[in-house]
Amino acid sequence: MKRSDISENNIKKMKRWGDYQNNTNVSLVNNYIYFAIDKVANSTIKQYLFDKEYAPVNKAVLSLYDPRCSPLLSPYQLPYTPSELLIESDFYKFAFVRNPYSRILSCYLDRILTHTSRPSRDFRKSLKKDAFDFKDFVSVICHQSSNEQNSHWRVQADDILFDLVDFDFIGKFENLSEDLMHINSAIFGTMLDKKVLDGNFSPKKTSANEKIEEYYTQELLDMIYYAYRKDFEYFGYEKIVL
Repeated sequence: MKRSDISENNIKKMKRWGDYQNNTNVSLVNNYIYFAIDKVANSTIKQYLFDKEYAPVNKAVLSLYDPRCSPLLSPYQLPYTPSELLIESDFYKFAFVRNPYSRILSCYLDRILTHTSRPSRDFRKSLKKDAFDFKDFVSVICHQSSNEQNSHWRVQADDILFDLVDFDFIGKFENLSEDLMHINSAIFGTMLDKKVLDGNFSPKKTSANEKIEEYYTQELLDMIYYAYRKDFEYFGYEKIVL
């Protein structure tokens, strides 16, 4: 497929159309597109971007999670086709990715064990039972296609349409401070406020990276590696062997 051929159908093969609308964040005034990935410092990055967008008018951020309160636009609010927005435009395009092992575990600890969350309801609907453990979770999600997966555990390469979009920068969760400084310089041409580097605006910090060996067996590690192989290969993450 040529990169100039992006259509709604192309996108729907990789992710839900609603997720594309919700997680593609466009700034007209600062000329960038942030492709948000759930469970990859999304709250911290949005807090930083919202603060930058509101700074000229001295407005406070009302909500990071209600799109009606966002200073950034979604694709449906713009008069562009997907190809015009994602390929033909000169927007600075960036995203942040995370080690698949810790991202999936963080999702489980934060979203799945919280039974009232939508991701938990989606998962239990697929599982068809209420009692489950981490192995059940991994087994279910590793057999889903990307467009079936919830955005909190979707293959990251597909979630940001990596095969279709020419990105200017891919930052890493594990290198968040330094990579945010790069983004700040590239887009805004200024120094990054130190309070952003010290802040964690996530509603629930899971410390998943410190719990890998507590939850994963080699079987589960291998399942994640093969199901999320794109993320390991495209973004330089290594397979873990216990």
